[in-house]
Amino acid sequence: MIGDKLRNERERQKLTIQDIAKGTSIRSVYIDAIEKGEYDKLPGKVYAKGFVRNYAAFLRLDADAAVHQFTEENHPEDVAAAMETEERLQAAEERTRNEVRNKLATGSDFREHVSESNNRQNAWLIAVIVLLVAGGAYFLFAMDDGNTASKAPAKQVTQSAKKTTSSKPVEKKQEEPAVKVDGVELMAKFTDRCWTQVVADGKTVYEGTMEAGKSQTWKGKSKVVITAGNAGAVELSVNGKSMGKAGDVGQVVEKSFTPDGQADAASSKADKKDSKK
Repeated sequence: MIGDKLRNERERQKLTIQDIAKGTSIRSVYIDAIEKGEYDKLPGKVYAKGFVRNYAAFLRLDADAAVHQFTEENHPEDVAAAMETEERLQAAEERTRNEVRNKLATGSDFREHVSESNNRQNAWLIAVIVLLVAGGAYFLFAMDDGNTASKAPAKQVTQSAKKTTSSKPVEKKQEEPAVKVDGVELMAKFTDRCWTQVVADGKTVYEGTMEAGKSQTWKGKSKVVITAGNAGAVELSVNGKSMGKAGDVGQVVEKSFTPDGQADAASSKADKKDSKK
């Protein structure tokens, strides 16, 4: 079992459960549950995956392999679904390659490319000619204007300079207001390691461990939900508005944001489970 593998490696490195808890921000009660295979004591499947990934990474094991083994042991249906998706993707890629081969075989793609290249070259040539003609006209006009100006008396030039100096200063244009963000734009800054999952409009767009000093932005049309395994290490802002830290250090928190920038739901699943004990 993955729990036995993690415990054996921890003991081999002469580390205690408290050492792991301090280094990963995972509570010791959850680390003990993982090692004993008591996954019903964890907040849920998503959090369990994150805890296993962080635990394995801290021990310098293959985190992806550890999560895969955990999934095979406890959620084989997820593994089957992932394999089916991979097979479909491979089939789609094979169809795409075949279509490309057929186009190259007929030569139609090559002829289209050559035609487009010739059209671009002709357009560039016309643009260069137009610029040369315009530049020549401007040069002739400037030469003629310079000769006329040299014949004017110096006094007139001085008066014109005075008029220019005494003219009213040009009013500065008011800065245009910032463009309002269309939908939800969530930015997260991380001050410590934190397992994170982000779901935008019902689709998981990120799941993994963020390192200290990293920052990331995600966008959605109607809703963005972020789940943080170490909420005290995450500072959030929505549509440019600061939301502060997601929670306390070691706390597992889920927050949901809508286009108005307000969190319409916030919960700490880990803390709720502890409070029932």
